[in-house]
Amino acid sequence: MKKAVQLGCGLVGNVIAADMMEDFDVTVVDLNTAALEALKKKFPAVKTVTASATDAGALAPILEGADVVTAGVPGRFGHAMMRAVIELGYSLSDISFMPEDFEELSEDARSKGVTVVPDMGVAPGMSNFLMGRGAALLDEVERAYIYVGGIPKNPQPPFNYQVTWSARDVIEEFTRPARYVENYELVTVEATSGLFLKDFPGLGTLEVFYTDGLRSLAKNIKARDMGEMTMRWPGHVEQMRLLRSMGMFDETPRMLGGKEVVPLDVTADLLFPLWKMDPEKGDRDLTVMRVEVEGFKGRDRVTHTWDLLDEFDTKSWNTSMSRCTGCSCAIFARAIAAGLIKEKGVLPAEKLAGDDALYSFVMTEQRRRGIVYTESVKIVKDVR
Repeated sequence: MKKAVQLGCGLVGNVIAADMMEDFDVTVVDLNTAALEALKKKFPAVKTVTASATDAGALAPILEGADVVTAGVPGRFGHAMMRAVIELGYSLSDISFMPEDFEELSEDARSKGVTVVPDMGVAPGMSNFLMGRGAALLDEVERAYIYVGGIPKNPQPPFNYQVTWSARDVIEEFTRPARYVENYELVTVEATSGLFLKDFPGLGTLEVFYTDGLRSLAKNIKARDMGEMTMRWPGHVEQMRLLRSMGMFDETPRMLGGKEVVPLDVTADLLFPLWKMDPEKGDRDLTVMRVEVEGFKGRDRVTHTWDLLDEFDTKSWNTSMSRCTGCSCAIFARAIAAGLIKEKGVLPAEKLAGDDALYSFVMTEQRRRGIVYTESVKIVKDVR
């Protein structure tokens, strides 16, 4: 049996490990002993090691003989973790949302003869792969957009939202300036700019707004217009804009109620109980995504569209977002281990999407897990 090592034992790390255990001997590494013990109770066959994912010396004996490494660590540790895995000479499929430019490590990975697929979740991840696929099928890309959101199946006012990850990470979508491409130029706007309503089949009307989600796509896909827009149930953005205007997302300490506090810390602590998803009480999450890539193939105007609408999995008791993210990471790890990705270096998914065999493998494996991306193609003949 092939060997895989999962770095990180969080919510998504558990999903990745469980997926890989179907046909790999899996070891999970984390500094949180309690989390490892809980995983061991759930999956007795898994091996666990308490160690730092950024310490190459500690990782060396753990990774020995591994066919592939998977990872999901907090973003602030992602770059150091990736550098350590590359230094030790192992290929990696990673979901860690690091702020650094991971492609700066590509030459190191090539020199070590390893393949690293970064940002390999659902968005970023499958969103990159599908946008890259659309671009590879066209001669010229005019417009490429990702619409994506993790939302509750049954929204409750006033926020119409439930969280499946860190409340602070959700708040960051409303504070970090958003970048998108307009007429081949990178444009920066205030978070939540471009807000409008959009209908999605099988779901209804959602509000969409710009967020800073293009990441590596901004430099690897040449498109006249390109962006990522987050989706929420109507009414959510208005509530978040109100809190932002009150200074509730500020990270600079202030005197409030006679005590010095960081407003963001207080806000996150107050919002999390309101947003917390409780499956035992019937809460269910949805992952909804549409990737549209429009342009020219010869004289024809062609639009490639992929739609995803996924729901909380009652069999595994995993949220839809954690499953869509973790399974995507595991699928690409299998592709690496099977030799389907032969190129070496740090390779964002959009750079791999032109490979027909890899595309077929990935989409087949997604469907096998019940995660269905519905592809459609619209062609207008002889428009130029």
